[in-house]
Amino acid sequence: MKLSVVSMCVVGAAALVITKQAPVAPAAPVAAGPVPMFNKDTMPPVSTTMKCIMNLASQYFLVYTALAIVRTLNQMYGGYKSAQNLIEIAAKTVVYAPMLSVLFLGTRMRAIQLSQGETEKYALPQDFVKTSMQVASWSVLAQVLLVLIVPLFTGSAEVPTDEEGNVDANAVKGLSKNSKIALNVAKYATLGSLYGGAISVVYGVYSMPAPEAIWGKAAPPVSPAVDATVNLTAQFFLIYFALACVRTYKEFYPKSDVKKLDSALQLASYTVAMAPMLCVLFIGARMRALQIDPKNGNPQAWAQNCFYMCAYSILDQTLLVLVLPFSAKGVTCEQGSYEGDVIVKGLTGYAAHIMSCVRYLAVLALYGGFTAIMYSIFTIQNPVAAVLTPPLSPALQCVMGLTLQFFTVYLVLFLAKTSEQFLGYGSKVASIAEQARGTVMYAPMLSVLFIGARMRALQLTKAQDGSIPVGAGPYGWMQDNMYYTVWAVFVQLVMVIVMASLYEVNMDADGNVQSAKGASPWVGHTINVLRYTSMAAMYGGSVAILYGLTAMTPETLPPYAAQAPLIPGVKAAGPPLPPTPGA
Repeated sequence: MKLSVVSMCVVGAAALVITKQAPVAPAAPVAAGPVPMFNKDTMPPVSTTMKCIMNLASQYFLVYTALAIVRTLNQMYGGYKSAQNLIEIAAKTVVYAPMLSVLFLGTRMRAIQLSQGETEKYALPQDFVKTSMQVASWSVLAQVLLVLIVPLFTGSAEVPTDEEGNVDANAVKGLSKNSKIALNVAKYATLGSLYGGAISVVYGVYSMPAPEAIWGKAAPPVSPAVDATVNLTAQFFLIYFALACVRTYKEFYPKSDVKKLDSALQLASYTVAMAPMLCVLFIGARMRALQIDPKNGNPQAWAQNCFYMCAYSILDQTLLVLVLPFSAKGVTCEQGSYEGDVIVKGLTGYAAHIMSCVRYLAVLALYGGFTAIMYSIFTIQNPVAAVLTPPLSPALQCVMGLTLQFFTVYLVLFLAKTSEQFLGYGSKVASIAEQARGTVMYAPMLSVLFIGARMRALQLTKAQDGSIPVGAGPYGWMQDNMYYTVWAVFVQLVMVIVMASLYEVNMDADGNVQSAKGASPWVGHTINVLRYTSMAAMYGGSVAILYGLTAMTPETLPPYAAQAPLIPGVKAAGPPLPPTPGA
């Protein structure tokens, strides 16, 4: 165990030392080619969108890194249970970070589309949208701080919260009446700022003006990828907003009977849990199409239809949850065996058969839709000639690597549960897939970070003729960090699958294998080494990418300067992906 912690520290320290040195190291010029439009003195500042995403990503990974460290200390020495409980509560408050980040990315893509990359020149997104992004981002941090400061006044690490990490001020013991009032004011101010900011950004996407100098009077419509992203974002925040309102009502009127509505909304929040990763998939498909055709690139028409099919299948499940419990006496809804599934109970006869059909059609639309979208990304080609299709960029390779891992786990779980229900087979596979779900929980936030890094790099590497040169992207060491981060998630996923197939395993809440019943000590040592090395690679890589986002300058980015790998003499390998055109 000690060896594994030492290795984690060494890997993390090495990554940070190398990444800190990389941007300031003299960059060797490459062969004559495109000339950058900007230099470090004239380059555009980091956009408000990117600052907000970095803010949310920092909160997200800081909380989960602290949680991983405290859990490790508890397993090794014990005595940190209270700290672990407190950080676990704080981790609930960052549930909004991936969804907000994806919404901000979609907004940024709309601004880039309308301004043709000249977002500063045309002041897009609008000022009120930028302000709303900042308000929503800082509101998430305010919720984290509310959870952390309560013990300072009560002396207890037990902070009563709901499932989203919102502090229940009236249930906090040891606080005066005035303190509870102040805590409630702070709580509802942050919730109002969060939801208000998100709604304002959604409005800004559709009201964003198209510069007449570029488009004349005919503004292009919002792309299907961004439109479907906003659709899912609206569903996500409307459900959580309604849930917050009902729980607020319960706090002020504790004798009121809203249990059924609260239960329905809580279940509805589970149906939208897959929304952030679906949005990442939509944006990834759009970015791949724009890589092939920078001006008018769109995924295949059938793939765009799948965007909406996924979004409306989530909506269908959500409406079932909200409407059916109130449609007839004795009718209830329960969370199904896999994400996005809802089981309806209490219906009989034709109504039961109809609802069963609706349920399976919605689930099949969701799982079939995201499978088709992934296929579209790996098969899309240049419409003029297939040989002109560029390879997937490293950032998009990593996004697709995470997407493939994420949705494969859910697809296997869905197929195994369906087989178990109708054929009686598949319980073991379903159990393994259920355990593997925890390992891919970081995929949405990591993907947003990779996409954001690439968008910033493309903004800075624009050539003087207005084109984006071939090979443009983040620093080489940043791309290596992306690769290692995806491999870290993949190693943990494979480790869970292999160990769960051979042994009875215990796992923590983040999908890390803690122990394997009946395994030899050497197996346990190997698990620990792989586990902590993977954790160091994932968390250290995330920190390094965040640092690189602030350190980029045009003349030091590829293809304008030679790039050194993260580990000298070692070329990082991309994640395992299906063959793609241009590869």
